[in-house]
Amino acid sequence: MYINIITSRIFLVCIYALTTSAHAMDLRMAAELMYFDYEETDAFGNSLNQETGFMPGFTVAASQPYRSLHNTVEFSLYGGDVDYDGQTQAGQPHQTTTEETIYRLLYKLSWSPEDSEGAFYGKAYWQQWDRNILPNDGVSGLFERYQWWTVEAGAQVPFIKDEKHSLLFELGMLTTFNGTIMVDLSNSGLGSPELDLGNGVGFSGELKYAFMQAKNSSFQLGVQLKTWEFGRSNSETLADGRTIYEPDSSTIQTTLSASYIHHF
Repeated sequence: MYINIITSRIFLVCIYALTTSAHAMDLRMAAELMYFDYEETDAFGNSLNQETGFMPGFTVAASQPYRSLHNTVEFSLYGGDVDYDGQTQAGQPHQTTTEETIYRLLYKLSWSPEDSEGAFYGKAYWQQWDRNILPNDGVSGLFERYQWWTVEAGAQVPFIKDEKHSLLFELGMLTTFNGTIMVDLSNSGLGSPELDLGNGVGFSGELKYAFMQAKNSSFQLGVQLKTWEFGRSNSETLADGRTIYEPDSSTIQTTLSASYIHHF
């Protein structure tokens, strides 16, 4: 909770700094649809469970150019029900539904070399994922909360860039760190133990097409693919003698977006 408050305040300070600056600013509002694909595996790479499905969401972002630099802050929220296909602790097949909610706070800094249409960028973002596996067929449910940081670096290459149209491709590498998972076992009288996730790596690719609608507004269509891994967490022994840990996992998020951009 303390990290949530600090992160939110940092984000609000960044928004305030951009909106009160004398420099030009863009405000982007996007409706998005994410295809979510998450899988946990054992030490031999065998699948333990997989969650797949579509989740609607939205993003609000503010960005500002300053000479050869471009600053962006954004907030994203996604939520929905996805299919859970896995197994019980006894190894029996189990299917149910998982309620998912994903929050993301992001800062991006881009730099364009002189006389270049392309750009290099760096991103830092904090994410929270609430995962509520619902009970079904006599098998109890489980609520988990993941939180982690990601840093990403890459390049943006323009295929088309003029006064009315732009088609940009962005490709970057990323790494996750300081990840935790809270497992809610309070219904069993075992509290809410927190485990440390293993760091992981991944990549991100995005294709964005924007076109001017009026002098101070434009529309943007985009598709993004983002994938990363978490390593196995530490183990913790509960009061009843059981030992829990979070296994290796991989995530693939494919997101379609339609944005309106207002140029101040």
